[in-house]
Amino acid sequence: MYPISTIFADYLKGFDHEFMVKASIAGEDFDNTKIVDFQIESSIVSGEEFEIGTAIPAKLTIKLRTAEEIPANARVIPYLALSLARMTWNEANIAWDDNPLPWVGGATEWMPLGEYFVDSRQKVNDVWVYTCYDKLVFGDAPYVSALTYPTTQQAVLDEICGLLGYTYDSSVVINPAYMVPVAPPGFSKRQVLSYIAGANSGSFYWGKAGVLRMKRFTASDTPVFTHTTSDYIRAKQLNPPKSYSRIVVTYDTEDDLTYEAGSGDENHTLYLENPLATQAIADALHASLGGISYLPLEMDSRAFPQLDIGDKIGFGLYEGSSWMEAFSPWMNTEIPWTGVLQYESYILHSTMIFKGGLQLKLKAPSISEQKSEFEVPGTLTEAVNKLDKTAVKEGKRYYGTTITRTEGIVGTVEGDSAKVVLNADELTFYAGSDRALWFDLPSHRFKFNGTLEAVDGIFSGKLLGGEIEIGSGENVFKADNSGIWSGAQNFVEAPFRVNMAGQMEAEDGRFKGIIEASDILGGEIIGAQFFTDEPGLYPRVEIDPYSIAFGVYSAENSGIQIPAFAGGVSRIIFLADGSQSTIYSSPTLGLAITSFGRMSLGGTYIDLFPQPGGNVNVPSWSQFYSNGSSTSLQGELNAIWTALAGKANASHSHTVTIPNHNHGNPDNLNGGGGTFTAS
Repeated sequence: MYPISTIFADYLKGFDHEFMVKASIAGEDFDNTKIVDFQIESSIVSGEEFEIGTAIPAKLTIKLRTAEEIPANARVIPYLALSLARMTWNEANIAWDDNPLPWVGGATEWMPLGEYFVDSRQKVNDVWVYTCYDKLVFGDAPYVSALTYPTTQQAVLDEICGLLGYTYDSSVVINPAYMVPVAPPGFSKRQVLSYIAGANSGSFYWGKAGVLRMKRFTASDTPVFTHTTSDYIRAKQLNPPKSYSRIVVTYDTEDDLTYEAGSGDENHTLYLENPLATQAIADALHASLGGISYLPLEMDSRAFPQLDIGDKIGFGLYEGSSWMEAFSPWMNTEIPWTGVLQYESYILHSTMIFKGGLQLKLKAPSISEQKSEFEVPGTLTEAVNKLDKTAVKEGKRYYGTTITRTEGIVGTVEGDSAKVVLNADELTFYAGSDRALWFDLPSHRFKFNGTLEAVDGIFSGKLLGGEIEIGSGENVFKADNSGIWSGAQNFVEAPFRVNMAGQMEAEDGRFKGIIEASDILGGEIIGAQFFTDEPGLYPRVEIDPYSIAFGVYSAENSGIQIPAFAGGVSRIIFLADGSQSTIYSSPTLGLAITSFGRMSLGGTYIDLFPQPGGNVNVPSWSQFYSNGSSTSLQGELNAIWTALAGKANASHSHTVTIPNHNHGNPDNLNGGGGTFTAS
């Protein structure tokens, strides 16, 4: 119930009072000279039964006689006050210092009746009729959460209120232990608010002061206002008193999975849908709501505008009768002498109407016990129910899939982490809010924004991409704008790599077939045979396990061969038109040269004829020099000859004296000595 001053409350109880109205529209005040009438419809239940877990926008319909144009979506706040112009001293049963009133009369405080926003308008004659809804209507937008899940219901509530610009007061109480395991998929902000309220035994509504409020229902609720029989015009009881002792919460509507708490028949069972529910929440709801009761009724009441939707009220109903009409036993008859019995109920629907005066219609509906226990559908109802079970419905989720008029087939993963949209214009798979795989109609291409994994694949055209990676870690094969490589995480460290210039580096390699290259530099080449040209084509160089042949013009006639080392001998064989010369090294001969023909060293300078009886011819001894000498061999011979010339004399003689001797044998006699002449 909205708090009002004492004089406002006292004056409402009287029958002689005058209401004053005004409305603040887009920041401008409109008084009763422009306001024709208005009506405010509020509800805290969506059907004809008590329920929790709702957040239903209230509706304001206001008629203005004005030529001024009200902007689209303008904010409208209607106000109500009571005129005090005719108040007497006897009526002012309040302390003077508590409520000082002007001598000229005036009015009570202005009580706001909520905050609304223009939704539609129409003009009837010279009167504009504006249909407005309160701020809860802004919650009819998809809820895309930025929180990290799981998180608390309090955190989700705060995020939604932050996104919508809502503020809430102390009536909003959320159990801090209640969690939201994953981001709610495919729900609007208002739906999630409803689920949070329902888990906490309540419903949300937009308060008169322009803040979000929460009505929490409990079995211990007491009336905030009591109507006397003079406070209402008509009160109609709709059904016997309604109470609940069993709670059934459906947390998965697709598979009809529920949590239950308490016991009771259908007439005493409260049903609700809430994907945030757990068994602990169902138990807590039963502890709070078990035994809650109210009297279903309709009431045309005098105006008490301070009453809020969801308030529990008390009222008296006259049920008196004469003694002759009382058929119940005396001990079972509980009728007061006034004949008025006291009941309690909730304001589940309310309609406030201002047309010069103020009227308030209250309603607390319920389903009858017979309808709860024995619902008898007609043939049309049965057909509709059957169709409802088998037909695919627009907007209904089927294992994460819905069909809408705007997007066609939409499949959503729990938590909105992925979505697929299929229609005549779009074939798209989303990862979060980003497109991951889609068909680009203008280019007739499927496009993919992510990582492609496949067991196999066959492509008949070009495979183009900025980067190709196969494997991972040390077993990766990768190609990008730096080249291709494998075995490491980057191009520089890879043991195998080919840069964009076509240069390849590898730690090792094995090839089968033909390798063609203009140059091979560095490293080792190991194999059975090596040819500089194809077999049968000459000249070429041949390398095999048995020899190396250079400049080969045919298989045997020309070239140089280096046969494999055998028997301690290494050789170089020279072939020229069938003749053969060999340079070899052996342990006995050292370096040797053999030839089956004439050998020449230095052209015509030295000729070798190694055959038996052959000669070695040199052009001149004057061409032989000793290393470091400036004189040739011929010059040296000439000098020796000159030195010897004239030294030999045929008439020269000399004597030699030899002593006696025994030739080293003591058995021989000493002898043979003397002087001898020699020439």
